[in-house]
Amino acid sequence: AFIRNFSSPYSHLQRYLVGEDDRKGGEDEAKHLEQQQQKRPPQRRLITELTTSSFVASIMDQQMDVLLFYYTQWCGFCSVLNHVLIQLARLLQGNGTITVARVNVARNDLPWEFMVDHVPSILLFPRYRKPLSVKYPDNLPITLPNLLRFILQHSGSLHHRNRSSVGAQGSGLGGVLHSEFLALQREVQTLHHARERLSQQLAQLWRENRQLKFDKRRTEQSLERQVQEKSQQLAEALGRLQQLADASETLLNENMLLKVLLRALKNRTEAEEQAEVEREETGQEKSHQAP
Repeated sequence: AFIRNFSSPYSHLQRYLVGEDDRKGGEDEAKHLEQQQQKRPPQRRLITELTTSSFVASIMDQQMDVLLFYYTQWCGFCSVLNHVLIQLARLLQGNGTITVARVNVARNDLPWEFMVDHVPSILLFPRYRKPLSVKYPDNLPITLPNLLRFILQHSGSLHHRNRSSVGAQGSGLGGVLHSEFLALQREVQTLHHARERLSQQLAQLWRENRQLKFDKRRTEQSLERQVQEKSQQLAEALGRLQQLADASETLLNENMLLKVLLRALKNRTEAEEQAEVEREETGQEKSHQAP
């Protein structure tokens, strides 16, 4: 009996669970905030933030299908999924029987029968069938179409047909589903347009990349030809310089030989002139001695 009473959602045993309201200053401050909120005009939030004090009453509301998102402030993947929840809440904003809620399990103590083994986790508490809550499959990606399919498959509004007439269903839930379908159709069209634009941009980038590769190859070929031409010109210039150096060395050797020949010729000429002068002097002496 003790375990049965303790596990009951509305147990006679009083539990002490600490939540964000307690951390912010206790019940008096929470009541003061509630009074201030009651004075303000009612505003429906896209995503309902649950705390320890409001958790059980919100998810056990028999008139509402409650999609509950478990998260923590240190879970990075939970933050990534926020935009998916916001899109889902916007699509379901006109439906008064479906609530998108979330709870920070790191800052709010929950009854153990409502805890999960990991975050992020998603549970659906169907309308009129609260004990038959359904957990979102772990192997299914958390996307907007998958969440809508999950809600439509397990929603209590679809399984509780005897509570409303067929006409009311057609005008109420059918109208909501039709509006959701149109919104999804518009979103799919937007995604298709975005995909076409992205494809065009990718094609343009591919063409530009191809043109850049072609220009790069052509520039490399041109530079290679220029390098070859410059190398050939340098080789020819080096050959001419070598020829000039050889010719200069030959001219220097010939110049030295000419200098030697000129000196020898000069010495020979001087010797002949000296011999000629001596012969003349000798002839003059003999002519004077003859009479």
